[in-house]
Amino acid sequence: MRFFSQRRRPFLSVVICIHDMAREAPRTILSACCPYQKNVSPEDYEVIVVDNGSAVPFALRDGAGLSPAPRIVSMPHPRPSPVFALNWAARHVARGNHILFAIDGARIFSDQLIANTLRAHSICTDAFVYTLGCHLGPSVQMVSTTQGYNEDVEDRLIAESGWPAKPSALYNISVFAGSSSNGFWKPIVESNAFSVPRQLLDKMGGFHESFASSGGGLANLEIFARYVQRPDAKNVCLLSDMTFHQVHGGVATSAKVQHSTFAQEYFSIFQREYRFPSFDAIYLGPLRPEAAKFARIGLAE
Repeated sequence: MRFFSQRRRPFLSVVICIHDMAREAPRTILSACCPYQKNVSPEDYEVIVVDNGSAVPFALRDGAGLSPAPRIVSMPHPRPSPVFALNWAARHVARGNHILFAIDGARIFSDQLIANTLRAHSICTDAFVYTLGCHLGPSVQMVSTTQGYNEDVEDRLIAESGWPAKPSALYNISVFAGSSSNGFWKPIVESNAFSVPRQLLDKMGGFHESFASSGGGLANLEIFARYVQRPDAKNVCLLSDMTFHQVHGGVATSAKVQHSTFAQEYFSIFQREYRFPSFDAIYLGPLRPEAAKFARIGLAE
């Protein structure tokens, strides 16, 4: 099935998937829109939030002043895995010439992520553009949640940091997610805000819909590896723009499901074990001061 729309298109469609995220989604949506997003025109992109079967359908209570106005849509036939909702939104709702996927709606965007994504695609027309991911809190949330870190602690941490008036504060109260722990200078295994031209999406396909388990299992890792290792790949890593994960009892970050379960599903689909991708990247900077601590990781090795 082609990822195609006949309507007039903005340059970029940002597709964010949510499920039971009444606390987390408003922050994520705010961070995807102007005026939080800097150096970008709201006319250049759209924000689509696809609700994948929340127990209480999501409604944005305070969206006044956000631009582009976020579009909240409900997945017609929600399933436990978000891959179906993301593919459906890209095929039938998104109008952009490029699609940015955010599989986890609990991840706050850095404030120049959209501008630098647009810049990367304008420089390299067939690029796969990706960001690295962080966890809010003192350590990765699989660990911190066993040591007293929870939604209340995180709410205080964010409020005391000065966010959202001070976007750079998130860098000071977060650590690399495990999937990005190799840092900027070595291959990582997934991105929670990556974008592709629609033509490339038509050619390479969206999320693999055999990943049917809750949360999607290794679906985000599979699509990342498929794109960054494609023939003649042009992969652009945004050097200072990142996503910041809010704790919310997610399938992976809460360790509700063991990695072995995800690995078994992957093996059942491909008849082989998951392998870390090997790829080269082009870096789009400059390196912002608030991201410097992350850029130092891996340099001494």
